[in-house]
Amino acid sequence: MTSRRLGSALVLVLSIGSASSAGAQAPPSRAPSGRPIVSCAGQPINDIVIYADAPTVASLARVPRLASIARAFHATTRPELIRRFLLLERGDACSEQRRADSERILRAQPYIAEADAFVVANESGGVDLEVATSDEAAIVFGGNVRAASPHLTSVLGGSANVAGQGLYAAVSWRDGASFRDAIGIRIIDHQFLGRPWTFSVEGERASLGGSWRSEAAHPFLTDLQRVGWRVRLGQANGFVELRQPDGIRPRVALQRGFFDVGGILRVGNVGPPHLVGFSLTGLQERPGDRLTLPESGMVRDIGPVPAPFARHRILRANALIGVRKITFARLEGVDALTAVQDVPIGLQLGMLFGRSLPKPGEREEEDVFLAGDLYVGATSGRMTSRLQLQAEGRRPIGSRSWDGVIATGRVTNYTRISSRHRNQLALEFSGAYRQRTPFQLLLGVPEGGVRGYEESYYAGGQRLVARTEERYVLGNIRGAADAGVAVFGDVGRQWAGDVPYGVTTSVKASLGISLLASIPPRSARVWRADLAFPVTGGANARWTLSFTNADRTAFVFRNARDVAVGKEVTVPTSIFAWP
Repeated sequence: MTSRRLGSALVLVLSIGSASSAGAQAPPSRAPSGRPIVSCAGQPINDIVIYADAPTVASLARVPRLASIARAFHATTRPELIRRFLLLERGDACSEQRRADSERILRAQPYIAEADAFVVANESGGVDLEVATSDEAAIVFGGNVRAASPHLTSVLGGSANVAGQGLYAAVSWRDGASFRDAIGIRIIDHQFLGRPWTFSVEGERASLGGSWRSEAAHPFLTDLQRVGWRVRLGQANGFVELRQPDGIRPRVALQRGFFDVGGILRVGNVGPPHLVGFSLTGLQERPGDRLTLPESGMVRDIGPVPAPFARHRILRANALIGVRKITFARLEGVDALTAVQDVPIGLQLGMLFGRSLPKPGEREEEDVFLAGDLYVGATSGRMTSRLQLQAEGRRPIGSRSWDGVIATGRVTNYTRISSRHRNQLALEFSGAYRQRTPFQLLLGVPEGGVRGYEESYYAGGQRLVARTEERYVLGNIRGAADAGVAVFGDVGRQWAGDVPYGVTTSVKASLGISLLASIPPRSARVWRADLAFPVTGGANARWTLSFTNADRTAFVFRNARDVAVGKEVTVPTSIFAWP
C-alpha cells in the first residue's frame, strides 16, 4: 500500500506556554495580584487590571534557536484590545453574567488560549476586576511535503496575532504542476476600528481560475447584545471535481458571485433572547456544460456533463428568526485535549425564510428558500451530549418540488472516565437532493468521512458515519505542550442518491491510532497525527497518515468540506452565530 501525501495541512506553530495539569483543576482562590477572590454581587467596580501573558520563552530555554524565533515573532496581545471585549467598565455594578460572558468572549478569540476574570475586594469598599489571558501561538508556518518530486508542494506563512493586535495575516503558495503556481492571501481583523467587529479579506490566484471575498460584521457575541450585522461579497471562478467509479476525476467549470447584507435585533430585555432580523442576498451561479480533464498544462474536453446544470441569478429578501434558552457549562477536555471549553447547554433554534424578488422576464428564477438549524445540549459533568441539525432547500414558485436540498445532522456523546481518559462517540449524517450545481459527497472526506478511504473513487448523495475514540492525556512536556494519544474506529457507508456518478457502497470501516498535542498547554487548538488502517476492502482503501490542526470547540457545527461547497454561500451557519 502507499500512503497519502503527508499532510494536506502540516503546520508548525512555534510557541511555548506555562506548565498545566492534565486533569481537572479546582477553581483558583486568588487572583493574579495575590488578593483573594470574592463573589460578584453588584458592588461598584473601581478598577480593571489586565494581565496579558504570551507563551513564555523560558520553556524553550533548552532550545536557544527556537527561543529566539519565539521572541522575534510573538507580540503579547495588547491590554487595550482585551479591555474592549469586556462587558464591564469602571463605575459599573459588578454583574456575574457580564463577568462570565466577558471570559467566554475572550476565550472564543482565536489568538487567546486561556482567559479568566477575577473579582477582588479593594480598600475603597468596592471591587476590582483582574483579567488574565494567555496567548495562543502566533507564528503560522506550514506546508506539504511528499516523497516524489517536486518534494515541496505548498507553503503557508504568517502570523495569527500581528503586533498583538488580534490581526491574522498569512500568505500561501501551492505548486501548480504543469499549470501556474497558486498564490493566496488572507487577512482577518478581529477588532476592526477598535470595536468588537470583524473585517476580513482573502483572495487566491489559483492554478486554474481564482477567487476573492470580503466581509465586515458585528458578530452576535452574547445574549446581552442588542444588534448584530453583516456585509459580505465575493466572487469565484474555478472548477468542481466529479469523481467517476473508474478512477477518472474530470472537472466542471463553475462561476459564482454573491453578496449578503443584513442585521438582527434582540427582542425583549429579560429572559431567553429572541432574535428577529432581515437580510438581502444575491447569488449568481454559472456551471459549465462540459467535462474537462487538466493534464500536461492543457485542459482537455472529454464530453458533456452527465446531467445539465442550469444557470441562475437570484435576488432574495430574507426574514431571520431565532429563539434559545442556553447556559454555558465550563468543562475541560471535551473537544480539546486539556483546554477549558464553554459548552452550550439547553436548546436553540434558528430559521431563515427567503423569497426571491421578481425581475422582468425572469419568472423562472422566482422561488422561496428555507433554512434552519437546531441545537440541543445536556451535561451531567461526567457525560456531555449534543445534537446539531441543519437543513436548507428551495422551491420554485408554482412548483411543488423542492431542489437544492442539503441536510446534515450530528449526535455526539463525551464521557469523562477519569482525569486523563475520555471517550467520544459520534454519529454524523449528510444528504443532498436535486442539487443545481455540480456536487458530490465523498466516502473519505477529511473531518466527515471514514479515514483510510480518502482516495476512494466512489461518490454519492448521502453519507452516514459513526466514530468512536478513546483519548488519553499523557501530560505536560516541559511546559511547552500537552500531549496525548488516542485509538479510534470509523464505520460508515454512502448511497448513490441523484448526484452525477453516484455509487452505493457496502459498510466500510477502519481502525487507527493518533498522536495529539496542544501548543501552548491548555490551548483549544489540537494538533493531530492520525494513522488509519482500513479493515474492509474495496473503494481504493489504503492506510493513511494525515496531519491536521484545528480548534473544534466552536459552538457552531463545522460541516465537512464537500457539504460546505454545496450549501448556498449566503446562508448563515446559525442565526445565533450570525453573522
